[in-house]
Amino acid sequence: MGVQNFPRRLLLSVSTIVALLANQCLATPQADVSDLPAHLEALRPKYLPDFRNLAEQIYNHPEIGRSEFFAHNITMEYFQKEHPGLWEVTPSILKTLPTAWKLEYSHRPSDWPEDKPLPIVGFMSEMDALEGIGHSCGHHLIHMQGLYAASLARQALIDYNIAGRLVHVGTPDEEEACGKHDLAVAGVFEESQVWLMCHPTISSDIQPMSWRDNIIVRVIEKTHFEAVKAVYNMLVPIRNLIGKLPGTNSTASIVEDVGMFVCNVVEADIALGVVGPDIATVNDTINAIKSSNAGYVTTNFTVAKNAKIEGGIDIMFHGNAGHTASNNLGALDMSVDAFQALNASDPSFEFYMPDNTTSSELDFTVDCRTRWTDEGRDVINAVLPFITTKNYVLDVEYPALEIDPYLGQLFVDTIALPEYGKQIWPITPLAPAATDAGWVQQAIVNSDHTVKGFGKAVVHANYNICPSNQTICPFNHEPLFRPLAGLDFAYQETEKVARALAQIAVELLNDPEKMAVATKDIIAGPKKRV
Repeated sequence: MGVQNFPRRLLLSVSTIVALLANQCLATPQADVSDLPAHLEALRPKYLPDFRNLAEQIYNHPEIGRSEFFAHNITMEYFQKEHPGLWEVTPSILKTLPTAWKLEYSHRPSDWPEDKPLPIVGFMSEMDALEGIGHSCGHHLIHMQGLYAASLARQALIDYNIAGRLVHVGTPDEEEACGKHDLAVAGVFEESQVWLMCHPTISSDIQPMSWRDNIIVRVIEKTHFEAVKAVYNMLVPIRNLIGKLPGTNSTASIVEDVGMFVCNVVEADIALGVVGPDIATVNDTINAIKSSNAGYVTTNFTVAKNAKIEGGIDIMFHGNAGHTASNNLGALDMSVDAFQALNASDPSFEFYMPDNTTSSELDFTVDCRTRWTDEGRDVINAVLPFITTKNYVLDVEYPALEIDPYLGQLFVDTIALPEYGKQIWPITPLAPAATDAGWVQQAIVNSDHTVKGFGKAVVHANYNICPSNQTICPFNHEPLFRPLAGLDFAYQETEKVARALAQIAVELLNDPEKMAVATKDIIAGPKKRV
């Protein structure tokens, strides 16, 4: 029978077959793990309470990226003082990223040769919160997920006498400055070819994640009024790029550096003052904007005279807060439209920030996203012509994370088992957000956007934490996602996906053929992006 008659999915490269045969010849007999799902479930009472307690403490003590010292310290204290000897513990693994930590454990059966390397699987935990709105992305659950999954896998290696090495990395600052980029540059992820994690959201899917980068703009003028006008004269054309950007599902969301908000939190409240028109004109202008666009149905405004600025009228815009990638029409959008209309009616009008009329600096960020990494530069180049100052920098980019075909399906098959509630997960092409786990995976994509290979094999499963009886499920980065992430249901679902990750890790370590297939798309050599 010719090779062409075999299904393509059954074909392996010669190098993979050789690796499989070598592993079969050298490895100790595989353990019988047919009861592994039930065994891991039975371990739940032993491990879950402690790690849920740690997660709840982190939830109640939110810290923004690179400041997660409370989360770091209680985790290190747990493994160094309360439960010493279980793992090799390394606090503060990078000087430039002091809240990153690492746990390591190796199990070597008596018949495993001392000079033979152990197979390795890595886990990741995030722990940073969002400025002003706490754990509205649920990273305390990712902290619990990583510790729980790694600890279950460790116990299973012992109980089944399986050779293997586990590495668990606490990865700070997923939200702001791409902590996994720093860890990747330092070589932290080179220790394992496989890295596992899950992320809470409002649906359960195996899906890709988008490319992201921020243009951080600093505007300094002679006066406060000139600075505000200069910024809004840039925000108007950038805001009007919606629907006109190159690339796939591309967005360029504007965020003012005011109040407690940052690039990944949409501002619910924006204040803008104007000198020149009367209150009636301002009211009529903004009411016309609101009534002409259905996107402003939940965004409102109030106007009042400023007691300190002669002729000044303060406008307070209030709308839904949410993730910038959604481009929802909120407070900042309405303020931009109001500026555009008022400034067009009379360019002599002056504008100001009511809360601070003395500063001659007003900064803003353009949060740029697109589906594919190779389209990112096109989006940046489309925005830059409208930034009239040279005083800007690009942030660290987030490469797009792609679906790992083998590990993605393996997770779907695992979570469908009775021990995990027979969950049915789709594998979808929709990229709902961005993640710095793209720096771990480092997908290598062809010009036609087919995946050529990976730097590392990565599972990044997005799972639902919204109960079925809840009529409205706020998305990640919306303020109302925070109480959702504190519900008992969220912890229950996190427990299940973490247990599924533990099962995958143990199966890969126990079965050289599975490990070989899981890592066959890894392209060796230095990664261009790092």
